[in-house]
Amino acid sequence: MKKVFAIAICAVCALPVLAQSTILPSRSSTIFGPTGLFSVPTADVLTARKFQIGTHFGRDLSTVAVNAGIANFVEIGVAYLDRDDADNRSIASGKVQFIPTGFENLKIGVGVIDIAKSVERTGYIMVTTRAKVPVEVEDTVSQLILHAGYGTGLFREKIIGGAEGVINGKWRVILEYDGDNVNGGLRYSHDEYLRLQAGILRNQLFFSAGYTMEF
Repeated sequence: MKKVFAIAICAVCALPVLAQSTILPSRSSTIFGPTGLFSVPTADVLTARKFQIGTHFGRDLSTVAVNAGIANFVEIGVAYLDRDDADNRSIASGKVQFIPTGFENLKIGVGVIDIAKSVERTGYIMVTTRAKVPVEVEDTVSQLILHAGYGTGLFREKIIGGAEGVINGKWRVILEYDGDNVNGGLRYSHDEYLRLQAGILRNQLFFSAGYTMEF
């Protein structure tokens, strides 16, 4: 955990604050497929006709995920898990997003990972919202996005969540809690299509990349 927080603090201090008029989209697939942080899904979904391919490379687990927005508030996907300590598996997922009337900055996501129970069927509900940036870091962090919820199965019937600190239009510092571990790292949005991520997940270094297209 100390390594995770050290990386996050160093990243905030080291990254230059670049003037950006627009913050690039940052949606990226998680290790198990659905749009989210690193392993924790969020209330975010791909919008209609958006299609994303994501890859994750870790020491014990590598995955390839494909997600699609079939409506503005509905996302479906499939992921292939290449596991060193178990048989490889393909899992399907689905997520629905709700935005309460009068609360445009609040999103609620309800979803299922591994619908067919190939590994461990997991249900979750997540709430995503923007928060006020602390005065101490407002010269560096332009936005603070919070995610909190509850997950079964892979998340062990525990509270899960995380936070994104938007450094500028392209960089984000991300911390998450998956029910067992605190994970952290950086996400880079090269443009509206390409995402790159690196950090520590379950006490192991990882790298991931994703590319979004429209159909």
